[in-house]
Amino acid sequence: MTPILNPGSGPVPDATEAQATENVAAFVDELRASYDVNVASCTRNPGSDYGDGRWAFDLVTDGGRRIEVQMPGAPLKQLREEWTRLYVDGSSWYWEFALRQCRPGAGE
Repeated sequence: MTPILNPGSGPVPDATEAQATENVAAFVDELRASYDVNVASCTRNPGSDYGDGRWAFDLVTDGGRRIEVQMPGAPLKQLREEWTRLYVDGSSWYWEFALRQCRPGAGE
């Protein structure tokens, strides 16, 4: 038996880039609504992709903070309610905690 230290941090089966793009748009909307963070730009960054069902996006806030998000291409409901992790600046988080990492003052 192999212990799993970070459930949901492995490959994301049946993931698509199109779904990851939809997910990052929902993430940005929720970031604005929950933490009053204005994302000035959201750019796809293929050179930073982790692979295995996650795609890289660079978010830049209106305050100039750059945040790299590795967004899984799984259904949004799965990201919000199950054990699938996304990565924010290299650290894996579940949806709600990933949002918290992007709020003002976090990660700086």
